[in-house]
Amino acid sequence: MLRRGLDQALDDYLVLLAQDGSRDAFARLAARWTPKLLAFASRSLSSSEAAKDVVQETWESAARGLKRLDDPARFRAWLYAIAARKCADALRGKYRGARLAEKAQAMADEPADSERISNERLDVAAALKRLPADQRIAISLYFGEEMNVAEIAAITGVPEGTVKSRLFAARKALRESLGEE
Repeated sequence: MLRRGLDQALDDYLVLLAQDGSRDAFARLAARWTPKLLAFASRSLSSSEAAKDVVQETWESAARGLKRLDDPARFRAWLYAIAARKCADALRGKYRGARLAEKAQAMADEPADSERISNERLDVAAALKRLPADQRIAISLYFGEEMNVAEIAAITGVPEGTVKSRLFAARKALRESLGEE
């Protein structure tokens, strides 16, 4: 708990310096938070290349909007909110083109063998890919970033009840996908 307090104090200090124009402070924030954002984006997008692009876009947006952040203590939630929006944008763009390609490929493919289907059902990453974007982001923040419902609600801009519903639906879909009761 003490470590979290020290990390929070350092982040607050770096945010204040960066808001005053310190490029070094902004670079240190980026160095501290990029690995965490990459992990979150990778889980949300299931692609490390797409995750890198999203994190880059997140930092570009953060650089433009950091002066408007009123409370440095909200930096973590503010930064993850940007990243969540960028992930959702990337997923929407990806799925628009991918839906048509998948349908065409599915019609061309012969029926899959039962062993391949069984292996895919056991693959958690594949199960996560099948979740809708809003559920995937919620589940990634909850389990991957260990955020609580209130934090996720603040990040995604939806009520806590909606976050709970998304988490419930995601858990249910994952259980069904992975064949668990």
